[in-house]
Amino acid sequence: MKSPTSPRRLPFATLALCLLAPGIAAAGSGPETEFTDGQWHYGASIYAFVPKITGDLHAPTPAGNAFDIDADDLIKNTKFAAMGRFEAQKGRWGLFADVLYMNVGDSISNSPTIGQGNLPLPPGVTADASLDVEATAFTIAANYRAIATATDTFDVFGGARLLDAKTELEWQFNTPMGPLPPPLGQGRGEANKDGWDGIVGIKGRHRFGARRQWFVPYYVDAGTGASDFTWQAATGIGYSAGWGDMFLIWRHLDYDFGRDRMIANLQFSGPALGVAFTW
Repeated sequence: MKSPTSPRRLPFATLALCLLAPGIAAAGSGPETEFTDGQWHYGASIYAFVPKITGDLHAPTPAGNAFDIDADDLIKNTKFAAMGRFEAQKGRWGLFADVLYMNVGDSISNSPTIGQGNLPLPPGVTADASLDVEATAFTIAANYRAIATATDTFDVFGGARLLDAKTELEWQFNTPMGPLPPPLGQGRGEANKDGWDGIVGIKGRHRFGARRQWFVPYYVDAGTGASDFTWQAATGIGYSAGWGDMFLIWRHLDYDFGRDRMIANLQFSGPALGVAFTW
């Protein structure tokens, strides 16, 4: 978490809202087969998304309202996380759904500094603080397969994305004479954001290699609703093995909620690694 006038970050600022893996990873038994055999084809994947997170939180904290969270903070301070997606395709028409739940928390106690140790407190003053975040993200959409060949698939889709996030921050500054009084010496800030956004986008993959075992997936969406504007983009590399797919992608997810909201904006950028199975 950064002060609005300083690039320093509080070490307890491990806000982790790892949102949404788009439907770009699960493979099929072959796009030309899926298109012509008249049967349903299914895919499911599990993955880990480890982003760098930035944004603005409108809560009365002693460090201001901006935050900046590195991926290593996310890894060290995750209490529980579950991520997965499912898709189905029959001929030209299909659907996909993605869900993520994460509970993240961190704390400091009797710390003489804040801002990753770069901002010392006055002599004799120490800080206690804790931050807890609980977030759920869910996407569901229907797609139309415009292109299906041995090397390429290209889908257009429309659907909706839900974000339900809650952040709670508590802090207290202590002196040899006892805790400092509120509002800046101690307090609690809470910010909540939930609601649906309608989205439209494109997704697909390009296969290459001697046996077309390698592929480049891609995904782009944009929409609005509960947020003023949200968009997402992802691409990477994957490998199709006999048992399923492995993939590594880079994703950016952006939310603009408006400056008058408790959570004003959020941006997520980072790698996602996972495996996909089809039947």
